[in-house]
Amino acid sequence: MTVQGEDQDIWLDFTLGVNQSAEVGVQTTPTDDKRRIRVRVPPGKLIPIVFFPGIMGSNLRLSKKRQAEIQRQDNRSWRPDDKGDALKRRNASAAERQMRLDPDEVEVDHYEISYDKDKDRFESTGNATQTSDSRHDNVPDNLADVSKLLMSDPKLDNDHHPLTSGHEQHFSAAQKARARGWSEVMFGSYGKILMLMEKQLNDMLKADGAKVEVSASWASKGNAQALVGRAPASFGNSDASALAEVDIKKIGNCWYPVHAFGYNWLKSNGDEAQDIAPRIQKLIDTYNQNGFDCPGVILVTHSMGGLLARGLMHPDYGNLKDKVLGVVHGVMPTTGAAAAYKRLRAGFEGSNKTWWHFLDRIQGGIVKGVLGDNGEEVTAVLANAPGGLELLPNKVYGSGWLKVQDRQGNDLMLALPKEDPAAEIYTQEPQKWWRVINPEWIDPAKMGERGMKGAEQVGPKATKRRIINAMEFSHAIQDTFHDETYAHFGDDPAQLAWNDIVWKVTDGNASAAGDPLSWTLLEGDKGDNAQGTIRVLSANGIPLTLQLQPSNSAADGTVPVERSADKVRAKVKFRQTGYDHQGSYDNEGAQAATLYGVVKIANAYKSEWWDKKD
Repeated sequence: MTVQGEDQDIWLDFTLGVNQSAEVGVQTTPTDDKRRIRVRVPPGKLIPIVFFPGIMGSNLRLSKKRQAEIQRQDNRSWRPDDKGDALKRRNASAAERQMRLDPDEVEVDHYEISYDKDKDRFESTGNATQTSDSRHDNVPDNLADVSKLLMSDPKLDNDHHPLTSGHEQHFSAAQKARARGWSEVMFGSYGKILMLMEKQLNDMLKADGAKVEVSASWASKGNAQALVGRAPASFGNSDASALAEVDIKKIGNCWYPVHAFGYNWLKSNGDEAQDIAPRIQKLIDTYNQNGFDCPGVILVTHSMGGLLARGLMHPDYGNLKDKVLGVVHGVMPTTGAAAAYKRLRAGFEGSNKTWWHFLDRIQGGIVKGVLGDNGEEVTAVLANAPGGLELLPNKVYGSGWLKVQDRQGNDLMLALPKEDPAAEIYTQEPQKWWRVINPEWIDPAKMGERGMKGAEQVGPKATKRRIINAMEFSHAIQDTFHDETYAHFGDDPAQLAWNDIVWKVTDGNASAAGDPLSWTLLEGDKGDNAQGTIRVLSANGIPLTLQLQPSNSAADGTVPVERSADKVRAKVKFRQTGYDHQGSYDNEGAQAATLYGVVKIANAYKSEWWDKKD
């Protein structure tokens, strides 16, 4: 072996360990190797990026009690990346869906790492770690190194041995990602944005001798995706100013580890905000205890995760606004979405078509297939799930979004709500044809009859209370937006959503039937087929058939722009095309808008903090 000179010293960089501390793996070398091993000092500043997924975007596991009740061998309630499991559920009954997606009997499936108390260390090969690895393989075992902060530890070989003791302490990039929460969420939908943020935000600067320059991934003229100097009009906003090199240089000497936080999306976002706030605080505290200067977090959200973030900042729920430096909201149903009404009445559109599961990149098909393609299946889950009910349009959504048309398409004398959708639509009596919940669909598993739950937990009375509570949460956070908010959403004519809900008379004499508010829904299947067709009887005895009309507003397929997405209060909003709601973060424009927002938020933080020497 050729002896290396001292002028060829080995330079190593620190990385982040699973315990959120800076560490470096160093290998011993033969005695005739005279090179010195030098370690670059890591930045002292650190700002975690915390990602919140949308509804159905977090893995859930069953309680032992519910697992026994449904006689399931494993305790998986919902794992969206497991397409085989999702396929099996396409034909599940409404009762089965209710039992497996019960907010009171599920919890987030967190990744666990073995810990040896005697040696005071985490173990990559312990029983808990190995069990978790098998469950959390949606983040693949062969995940390549993502950034300097997220990379596999050095492996043992015959000639060189790490100075750290024991193979059990050497974690792979996949294990580190799982420990950061990446496997708690739907990796098929969110893996790209998690990896992109981790890679880009931790590769801002490069040294050229004594000179510090912006990395090529941000500033290269040959890279169409580099954001320095790139006009924001290219990804959805014509008024915002482009990022400059000075923006990157100001915030580049800082670490930005990317974390994902799964949550129980069946529960109220207000309740979940109270549960997650201590986790966020612990994350910040742990980084500070490990020697970093961590002032708070930047939140990046998808869909319903935006409501959770706003709850996290609200004083009555998470009360953690002073620890949030800013928020990037993606496709947020800011004031709800009329699609929630439609789906409770008629199911998810296209959910059980035979081709959806072959389209691996269209994760939305998996969500639709599990929640159901008719109102009965969807109601069995969402009528019992406060989180789902918080997606219904609230007062700020506006008035008159529920309409009736005659056979010629003319509006009739009905445009609800006037003021309060909960009182005027959602909690109306069963015979009121425009109400949102069919009480016969709430408890197909007959939990009430079987004594599994009381009337305060399941049934029409319990659902009515959930709806009222859901609207109270929505109204509480209606003005809760961070001063440093950036947002992006779909405004695509190829991805239509329901801005308004229209019931159209397709059979019967509407002009002779009188006031639509006087029409009465026929009982049972004769009145509502759970797929968007209903039959009513007017006060003067005229039978009518009504059908829900298709979506007709440019959007992302779920959240309408005018009444909801555009009502986010943000410094910059990016209107975009080219994606559906669930797949938004696969889109390069949405990715660019996210990175843009994070950089702007970091730049807006206290100048004295950035000026402070590490």
